[in-house]
Amino acid sequence: MNMTKISTLMLVATLAVSGCSTIKGWTGKRDNGSLDYQKSHKLDPIKLPANQRSAEFVPLYPTPSVGQNTLDITNESGSQYALPKPPKVQ
Repeated sequence: MNMTKISTLMLVATLAVSGCSTIKGWTGKRDNGSLDYQKSHKLDPIKLPANQRSAEFVPLYPTPSVGQNTLDITNESGSQYALPKPPKVQ
């Protein structure tokens, strides 16, 4: 093959992969771990031995106790966080 055919083939392949909604559908179904935080739970406080001297432990970022999440923040396959669409500007 000459360089013109190779260049054309590479250009067509690049355009097809970057603009094709089918590729977006394939990559959108993979689990990227963006929803793993919803399965987390609060850990017990740090416990040191009784004879261990230490300063008072104050959590830097306290976590509130909240109920079940009712927001729909998943994509159509349920595996990734989906950003909400921005409001329309008139």
